[in-house]
Amino acid sequence: MREMIKAIICMALCQSLIWFSVLARSDAATIGEVTAKVSTLNPQDKQNFLVKGAQKEGELVYYGTILVNEFSELGKAFNARYPFLNLKHYYAPREGILNRSLTEARAGSHAVDAIQVDSSYGYQLINDNLVHPYAVAARSRFYDGTYDPSGSWHSMYYLTTALIYNATLVKPESAPQTYDALLDPSWKGKLLFDPEAGYILAAMEQAWGREKAVDYLTKLRKQDLSFRRGGALTTQVVSSGEYPIGIAINGETSAAIRDKGAPLGFKVLSPKIVKPEGLFLARNSPHPHAALLFADWVLSEEGQTVLAGKLGKGIAMKGVRSRFQEFQLQPDYVVTPQLGPKLKSYIEEFAKIVGAR
Repeated sequence: MREMIKAIICMALCQSLIWFSVLARSDAATIGEVTAKVSTLNPQDKQNFLVKGAQKEGELVYYGTILVNEFSELGKAFNARYPFLNLKHYYAPREGILNRSLTEARAGSHAVDAIQVDSSYGYQLINDNLVHPYAVAARSRFYDGTYDPSGSWHSMYYLTTALIYNATLVKPESAPQTYDALLDPSWKGKLLFDPEAGYILAAMEQAWGREKAVDYLTKLRKQDLSFRRGGALTTQVVSSGEYPIGIAINGETSAAIRDKGAPLGFKVLSPKIVKPEGLFLARNSPHPHAALLFADWVLSEEGQTVLAGKLGKGIAMKGVRSRFQEFQLQPDYVVTPQLGPKLKSYIEEFAKIVGAR
C-alpha cells in the first residue's frame, strides 16, 4: 500500500510539472506574434522591443553548417552588441542539419530558433511547414534572387562557383575565360568535374536554353573529363598539379587555401552561379525575440561585414567589401529552395550527359 501511495504521488507530481511546462510555454510569445508586433513599430521601437524580449529569453539555439570556429567569431561580434544572449550552436553537414531539424519537429520537440543550411536543401523545411517568414530592414540591399520575397529564407552568405587552375602550370592569360574555351583541344584529358554538379545544368538551361545546355555538356564530355566528388579533394588535386583545372569549385573556400600558399588561380565563368547558405527561422522557435534579433543583425551591414571581411564568405549584400574581391559579383543564377525538389533529377541527368559514373 505504501509503495502504491508513493507511485500515485510521483505520478501527480510529474503531471503537475508537465502542466506547469505547458502553461509556461502558452504564456510565451510565438514567433508569429512577435513578427506581427514588430511590423507595426518604427526601427528604434522594434529594436527596443526585440532586445527587451531577448533579454528575458536569454539564449539562441542555432543549427548550421558554418564551421564551429567561424560561428565562434560571428558569435563574438554579435555578443559584443548583445552580451546578454547565450548562443548555442549545433554543427553538422547539411544532411545532419536537415535530419535533426525534421526529426525534432516531427517528434514535437521544438529546440531550435534559427537554421542555416544549403538553400536547395531548405525546401524540405518549407514543405514541412517548419519555417516562419520574416522581413529584414536591409532587404533592398541584397541582390534579387538571393532571398525569398515572401520572407521564408534569406541568403546569410553564399559560395561562388568558380573555375580553379594551378597557377604554376597555367598562366592567368591562358586560363579559360568562358565555358566554350574548355572545349579547346589543348584541355583534353586535363579537366576535373564534380559528378554531382547538377546545378550547372540547371544554370546553363536557364541562361542558354535546354537544347544549347545539353549540347554544350555533350561536347564537353568528349574532352575526356575526370571526376572528383567534393571541392576539397578537387582543390587538393589541382594544387598538387595532378590536374591543371577544376571546372566548378566553391571559390571562397579554395581562395582561403590559396591564401595559405597553394598555387591557385580563379575564373568565374558565365553564367555566374552562387549557392546560398539560407537562414530559416523556426516556426516553433522557443526564443522568437532572440531569433529575430539575430536575423536582423546577421543580415545587416555589420553582420555581413563580419562574414565577408573577417570570415571570407561570399555575400549578397551590395556595397560590403569582401576579403576575396574576385568573387564579389552580381550572380546570374542563384541556387534556391525552388531547385531542391528537382535537384536529384538534375544530378542524375548531368552525370549521364557528361559520362560520370
